[in-house]
Amino acid sequence: MARKKLSSLTDLEIDIMNVVWRLGRATVRQIVDSLRNQRPLAYTTVQTVLSILTQKGVVRYTREGRAFVYTAILKPEGVRRETVRAVVDKLFAGSPQSLVLHLIESDALTAEEAESLRKLLDRMASETSESSDASDAPESKPEAPESKPEASDA
Repeated sequence: MARKKLSSLTDLEIDIMNVVWRLGRATVRQIVDSLRNQRPLAYTTVQTVLSILTQKGVVRYTREGRAFVYTAILKPEGVRRETVRAVVDKLFAGSPQSLVLHLIESDALTAEEAESLRKLLDRMASETSESSDASDAPESKPEAPESKPEASDA
């Protein structure tokens, strides 16, 4: 069976990646220990998931003694961006606005978050109007060179 695209990281893969990103580099044992309270996992389970993440090109490893030490190839921002893009495409018909409206209407925002969002939208609107004002300015056209009078035969 073919592997899915990066944007379809499983919940377990994301939990493991969050540990790798937080630590910078991690062994299987460190990941198992870090996840113990929130998600108890067998050593071999983490080992298998890291193997899959290596095949997907998300992590790489080096061998240090008997341990494999894993580091992230991809930054969390890129994975988040792709994952959110996949959610927007699959659940909101490709419309980021629909996702934002859904979050706002579902009361998922605190009053503080709503105010922060309002300020961000105001700033974006201001920047957009400033850039459109600059593009509305008349363009200065280069002056055409003066044409020389043609010599007459007379």
